[in-house]
Amino acid sequence: MSDNIQNIFQGVCLDNEDPLMLGRVRVEPYDKNITAMEGSYPNFDPESKTPEKNGPWSDKDPFIFLPLLPYFVNQVPKKGENVLLFYYDLKSKTTKNKFYLISTFSSPTTIKYENYSSAQTLLDSGSVNSRKKLQPIKNSDGSFKNEKNKGVFVEPVDISINGRDSADLILKENEVLLRAGKHKQFRTGEIPDADETRAFLQLTKNYTKLSYGEPYSKTRLVPNDKPIKYLVEYDVINPDNQFSAFTAVLYYYALRTDEKAYLTLSSNFRYDTDIDLTGTTGGVSLIRMLNLPIGLDLETLSTQINQRLKEIVTNPSQALLQPNINKNDQFPFYYRPSKKLRDLVNNTTSSIDLISSSNMSKLQSLVRISTTDPTPGYGIVLNYKLSPELPFEVRKDVVVPSQAELINNSVGLMGANQLYLLSHDSQIPGKGKIDLNNTIYGIDSDKIFNEIEPKTSSSVRGEELLDLLNLIVRFCLTHVHPYPLMPPSSVTLDGLSTDDLLSKMQQAYENVLNKNIRIN
Repeated sequence: MSDNIQNIFQGVCLDNEDPLMLGRVRVEPYDKNITAMEGSYPNFDPESKTPEKNGPWSDKDPFIFLPLLPYFVNQVPKKGENVLLFYYDLKSKTTKNKFYLISTFSSPTTIKYENYSSAQTLLDSGSVNSRKKLQPIKNSDGSFKNEKNKGVFVEPVDISINGRDSADLILKENEVLLRAGKHKQFRTGEIPDADETRAFLQLTKNYTKLSYGEPYSKTRLVPNDKPIKYLVEYDVINPDNQFSAFTAVLYYYALRTDEKAYLTLSSNFRYDTDIDLTGTTGGVSLIRMLNLPIGLDLETLSTQINQRLKEIVTNPSQALLQPNINKNDQFPFYYRPSKKLRDLVNNTTSSIDLISSSNMSKLQSLVRISTTDPTPGYGIVLNYKLSPELPFEVRKDVVVPSQAELINNSVGLMGANQLYLLSHDSQIPGKGKIDLNNTIYGIDSDKIFNEIEPKTSSSVRGEELLDLLNLIVRFCLTHVHPYPLMPPSSVTLDGLSTDDLLSKMQQAYENVLNKNIRIN
């Protein structure tokens, strides 16, 4: 592609340790002759013994690119990562007016480090790269493929600053969330699971508040929905016969019962439900075709059909040609006329054959698997009892009433396994002052556990402390002495015993003190 058309170029990061700490990087462009680039600065020597004069990072270095982002946003590639390059003047690429942006990543799971080749996977230049590592985190409908991954990565509607691993800063509409340790450890290409023990700081503005009432139980009936296993359709070859000499066929189908069996669920399947019976789609298979005796009148034909339907209940292995079928495995099954017969019965247009329609309407009225069947001609069979209605199960739900009220409130939350609130000017007598020198870029775990923890004390739970003080005050006000100068009685006037008070004092180390929130 010619220079007057191409606007963005690519390169690989050679070095990111900018001595000026301005975010500059040394980049080797893909499309340039490196020897020629080095020659454009005659005095440049990559092996110079005086690098500050004419070696890497010197004014003679032709590979230095400045960040296109402002200094206030620090986003520097690692060595070996892909870089996007911009030139102030495409006609003169050897000047110092060269800029870069860190390249795109092929997946959120590669942000710790991704080499220049892998980073091009989603670009034209990476069309030959394998995409097996690009696991989708969400389904096409926006739901998560695995709920354990929910919340790890920032939603598109929010603004964020993302770290290389488990730290980020998220700006929502009325909330700021700063967190570290948001996910568990993972290898490149894996989708990490959320870690509920992350450390976080959350600032939220609330405009509504939900108040909850007393919970109560509510009983309701819910359909015991099951996939229909078998479908039986009866068809008449000569429905227009005027001499009561009909020829009929029964078709037995096995239906799908997996998680995709939506249409054939007992609550969804109907007399006129249209499914593909050819077996090409929908998982339906024809397992038997039974020709009934020919030349039957409607009364005898309906009796034959009814008997065959009842055989599925009483002798399913023979009726369904399934020798290994277990007891109750034939339920539920559905029976109905074929689509041809259904159209004859229900179609009232002038083009319909009135004799055929009348014959098949009468036949449908005579087909019943039981005398209590409320829908002659079709229906679902759920069990040996030939129950005509869908089964229901009793479900008890606990309902908690809620009410929203308008408020104007802000909330600050800070959470972690352990919290330390430190003051530069405070120290606990006898424990010494905490030395926070050389910690301006963060405090490592050794210092936290070896110095800060020993020099801090547990914080106090206010309500629990007041409960203990209340017992002490009660004892002081209600105790009695058997005789002057003798210790008080073991039980006060209002029933408080010294054993109770001593027990509460021992429990205070756990109930009153919080060892995981510490102060100095």
